[in-house]
Amino acid sequence: MITTRRSALIGLGGALTLSACSRGSSADAADHRDIVAAGSPAALLVWAVARDRLAGWPRRPGPAALAALPALAGDLPELGALAGGGRPANLEAIAALKPRLVIDYGDIDPDHQDLARRLRTRLGTDWRLIDGALTRIPEAIREAGELLGAGRTAVALAEQAAGVLERWRRAPPGPSFYYARGTDGLETGFSGALATEVLEGAGWTNVARGSRDIGRVTREQIAAWDPEVLVTLDPTFAKAVRHDSVWRWRRDGGRRRLLLLPDRPFGWVDRPPSVNRLLGCAWLADPEGSTLAIGGLSRRIYGMAPAEIPQPRWIG
Repeated sequence: MITTRRSALIGLGGALTLSACSRGSSADAADHRDIVAAGSPAALLVWAVARDRLAGWPRRPGPAALAALPALAGDLPELGALAGGGRPANLEAIAALKPRLVIDYGDIDPDHQDLARRLRTRLGTDWRLIDGALTRIPEAIREAGELLGAGRTAVALAEQAAGVLERWRRAPPGPSFYYARGTDGLETGFSGALATEVLEGAGWTNVARGSRDIGRVTREQIAAWDPEVLVTLDPTFAKAVRHDSVWRWRRDGGRRRLLLLPDRPFGWVDRPPSVNRLLGCAWLADPEGSTLAIGGLSRRIYGMAPAEIPQPRWIG
C-alpha cells in the first residue's frame, strides 16, 4: 500500500474520555497544559519549545521512547490526532479541555489550511498551522516560541538549529542508499519523499525510484537498484539481515554497508517528521565530530542528558 507525502485528513470520530485526558496529573498542572498538538510533529515542536504547556500526546510514545524522556512525558495522556495519522481525537473531548491554542505542524497546502479553518470553527479555539519544511525548522521554532511565550528558549534552539542545517547543506556527497523501514525493510521512502530528505539533503543518493512518497518494494527491486548502503532505524531488521547474502552483497561482489540510525526517543530521519530530524542532520554534517553537538541539541529538544543519547552504528 502506498501512502502519500501529505498527512491523511482524519475522520472526526474517536472514543477519548475526559477522565483519560486528566489522568496522571494534578489539577493545577492540567490547567497549565493549555496547548493541544494536532499531530505528532506538532507535539514534538511544542515539547521542544515549552513542554510544560503540552496538554497531551496525539499518539502516546512507546515504552522505549518514554524511558528516554523526562518523567513529564509519561504523565501526559493520549488525546488522539486532529490531523495526520493515528487514532482520531474526539472533538467534544478536546473542546471540553478548553485549550488556549491548537498547533498543527506540517504541510501548509490548501487542504490543510481548509482543515484548520473547519476545525477552528468546530472547536471554538484558535488554530495555528506552522510550516513543517525541514529547512524552515528554525523559523518554526521561533514562531512556536512567540505563540507559547517561550522566546528565550526558542531563540537559543532556533539558532542552534540554523547552524546545524547550514553545516548539513555543506556536507560532502555521500553514498547511494536504500532506506529500509519496518522489520522486513521492504517499505521505503522514494527519491524526493519527506521520509528521506534528511539523507538526500546531505548529498546521499536515494536509489529508490518510481514514486515520490512511501511505498512497498521487493527484494528483487532493491538488488537491481544495488545501493552502497542500507539505512534503517529498526534494530530488528538490522539484526535479521546482518548475515543475509541477498541484502548484504552487491552485484560486483562487494559487501553492502548497513547503517543503523537511532530511533529513541524518536527517529533521526523521520517518524515523525519534526524537529527530531535535526539530530540526523547534525550527524550527517559531521559523522566523526558531532557527538557534542548532538548531545547539546538532544538536551534542548528532549530534556534528556547527553549521556543517554544513542549513536549511529555501522554494522559489519
